[in-house]
Amino acid sequence: MARRGLGLAAGYATSLIGGIGALVLYAHVLGPADYGRLAVYLALVEAIQGVLFQWHRLAVVKFWAVNEDADLASYLATSHLTWVGMACVVVVAGLAIVTVGSRPPVEWLAAAAMGVGKSAALYAQELARASGAGLRYAVGSLLMTLVCAAVGVEAYRVSHSIVAILVASTVVFACTAVVCGWRRGETGLRGRFRRGHFRAMLRYGLPLIPVFVATVAMTRLDRPILAQFEPARIVGIYAATATLVSNVISAACLLVVTPAYPWLLREKERRTAADYRRLHVQTGLLMLGGVLAVSTSMYCARGVAMPLLLGNDIGEAAQSLVLPLLAITVVGGFRAHFFDQTYHLFSRTRTLMMLNLATLGMAVTALYVGARIDGLNGLLVGLAVANGLSLLLSAIFSRAFIDLRKLTDGIGLLLVVLVTAGIAGRLAAVMGWFRILDDHLRGIATAGIVAVVFASGMYLANIGALRTMLSRRS
Repeated sequence: MARRGLGLAAGYATSLIGGIGALVLYAHVLGPADYGRLAVYLALVEAIQGVLFQWHRLAVVKFWAVNEDADLASYLATSHLTWVGMACVVVVAGLAIVTVGSRPPVEWLAAAAMGVGKSAALYAQELARASGAGLRYAVGSLLMTLVCAAVGVEAYRVSHSIVAILVASTVVFACTAVVCGWRRGETGLRGRFRRGHFRAMLRYGLPLIPVFVATVAMTRLDRPILAQFEPARIVGIYAATATLVSNVISAACLLVVTPAYPWLLREKERRTAADYRRLHVQTGLLMLGGVLAVSTSMYCARGVAMPLLLGNDIGEAAQSLVLPLLAITVVGGFRAHFFDQTYHLFSRTRTLMMLNLATLGMAVTALYVGARIDGLNGLLVGLAVANGLSLLLSAIFSRAFIDLRKLTDGIGLLLVVLVTAGIAGRLAAVMGWFRILDDHLRGIATAGIVAVVFASGMYLANIGALRTMLSRRS
């Protein structure tokens, strides 16, 4: 059990760190213009694997425990055939477009192939995780992030072609699928397709498709829309900055959500309704506190962090985008990782589906209108409006099972702590506490001061029951 947990923890860490490492490689080697062009095609990759295949992967996880000891072979056979059927639909649609319609650019075909390959790798990795194969899960995380980026960068250096990056990445994803899924894939060969398993997957997974469509619209649609109104260089600077900020915020959220979600599922059966709602809000506030601490520190250290991670060409221009993107991403991350997870916890997937359909309409309209009116600045305003309205809708429809009063009180305390930490960082800069250090080290030291003050404030105010939890452990 300990080895299994260690392998899964290593896999999670590799996914988070490797995602940032892959971004660093691409940003340094490609530069802003080519990275902007790549970002547009990667949006299609995420759309294919997120919209068409994500529901299936979640359905596999949902029903794994029920079927693991009963009829695993048939369950896996049904799951494998379902995935193959969806992949065939994508391939046939691509061939039909090529042969019947107008021939699309080869970059779009390569991106579609990469989307199918990435979905296969993620599906196989999920099978490894569910079966407790922590080592294969960790290896898969490494292959899909750092190894994929390294191979893509090398292909670009040889050919100076975006298509080469997409094709090389597809090959790596295919290898990842084999490495992660070969044992469970073999198990599925011994089973038979069962309509009951298939219907259960559809009933659970299909209502989630609007959720993933809305997620793609909120996190990836901005790139191709911005490319219609701004040059590739601007798209590259924006895409690299947004990806870095998103990865950092997602990492902060997942550090709490990943271990907390299965625990909250168990506690739901053991606690009273009032006690469980209190626990749930405390977990959400703990996650939000960690996210705000990371965000504030990142903003203080942007002068050194952005050029170091994204290269001078992108990093210098990206610094002005850090604050608005942090604010937008924190709102979007809290909605996705707290409110959306809450609808899953309380089995309100149909409500979640309707909310995300509304979010989809708002996001597409706000992003397109904003970018058309004022380019990048308008796009940022559109993102802020879409994320804010989406958060508001999620909160309104969750009143029956979330203690919103405790949540808003906790958020108010967090904002007080955030302002206090910001003042402490500003005082450190104005009073010259770190004047003996150079500019880069001063930014890092100020970020450290802010993080310490923020953590101390959370402890003293007992936000998210942090002080209670630490005192019990001690």
